[in-house]
Amino acid sequence: MTPSTGRAIGRRLTINTVVRRHQIEATRDRWLWEDESERHSAALIDRFSSTVRDAVSDARVTWALSWGALTDDSPRYAEVRREVARCASAFGDDVTFVPGGFFPNLYGSRESVARDIADAVALIEDEFQRETRSLVAGFLSAENTARAREELGIRTVQGNIWSQFDIDLQDGDGSIAYPYRPSREHFLRPARGDDRIDVAMLDGWTVDLVAARAAGMGPDGTGFNSRLGLGPIETLHRLPRADALAELRATSAAHLGARNVERNGLGWLTVNYEISEVHRGLETDPDLLDAWGGWLASLREEWPDLAVTPIADFGAEWSAANPDDAALAYLLQQEGSGVQASTLGERVTWFMCSDFRLGVVDGTSDPLVFDYTDYRPAAQEPTELGDRRWSLLGEINQKRTRPQDASQAIGSFLNAHPDVLSGLRTRWGTRAELAELLP
Repeated sequence: MTPSTGRAIGRRLTINTVVRRHQIEATRDRWLWEDESERHSAALIDRFSSTVRDAVSDARVTWALSWGALTDDSPRYAEVRREVARCASAFGDDVTFVPGGFFPNLYGSRESVARDIADAVALIEDEFQRETRSLVAGFLSAENTARAREELGIRTVQGNIWSQFDIDLQDGDGSIAYPYRPSREHFLRPARGDDRIDVAMLDGWTVDLVAARAAGMGPDGTGFNSRLGLGPIETLHRLPRADALAELRATSAAHLGARNVERNGLGWLTVNYEISEVHRGLETDPDLLDAWGGWLASLREEWPDLAVTPIADFGAEWSAANPDDAALAYLLQQEGSGVQASTLGERVTWFMCSDFRLGVVDGTSDPLVFDYTDYRPAAQEPTELGDRRWSLLGEINQKRTRPQDASQAIGSFLNAHPDVLSGLRTRWGTRAELAELLP
């Protein structure tokens, strides 16, 4: 079957890891929270690398270094950088920069962020003798994404964290979850024509689509993390081992399973596991990294065609397969795992294209629309430093933080939005998932 999103890519996993000096390096000379230098060592870099390769022998990962990790001239960080360089040389890993501790535009102006990225790229290319092809940036403004592409030749940016809202220091809900080219108006908005930035915009953590409907740590003090999914911090670090592994497997299967790969031409997982968090987890659970490696090994065992590639290579592959974002038509679906906010019996279906995203939940009720975000109107990013609200909230938003976000029966919603019904039928009209949900 020819996928509607372009040429088939297959199954892919991208692993990013961050090497930093301080927990949040807001700018090159301002940092927040812990000094994490003691959590970084060449030995831990080697152990992390070996865990990945023992699980998937031909895996290649992305190492993102902060400004502090790039410029610290202590013996510790000199050894860390040498070990990263060894991994890159031995295994074909990629080395890049992480600006602003995942939140560059929260603390720095567009101009200062562009300067930090340019200077860091020069440092990496000088020390590691390799081209910088990507950025691991958490949230990155459209202007800085465009400048990275046009001034530095960067073609892949991990520049959004899909569904993040009331977690960490910045919000960024509103994009589509699989790759897209971002608009020059707003980094969360897919674009085409003159409005587009020719960059593959990537999510940072694959999350459970059912649990993602929560905001922050969940309502009523439940402590249910809305970023539940593949993140080791949200699973292996916090949950009983059996629950953590069940969640990892359920979210993995939703994307790598045959139905998802068939309908999208792509089954993609992505995860970020900072080296300092690896150290933190091992302090309380010496078997933690082995458990994470066991999950990786299980993926390759179940899906032998799964390729583990740096984000730069994945972005280039996706861009070649999808020259025109107007044809994007992702259909993502996941059933609740029964772990925390991933409610057993619920099923979430997402329709995502360059015009809109539509989220529908069913299973314990008749189909309900819980998110409708129209990408056609103009959009604007915040301009003031310190503004955490970078989300693109549509008419109905999945986080349910506004009175207007109450779910609607799909029949009444589509009666009021005939253009959405037409778009669904044009893009997904032959899909059984659509027929199941339409009244």
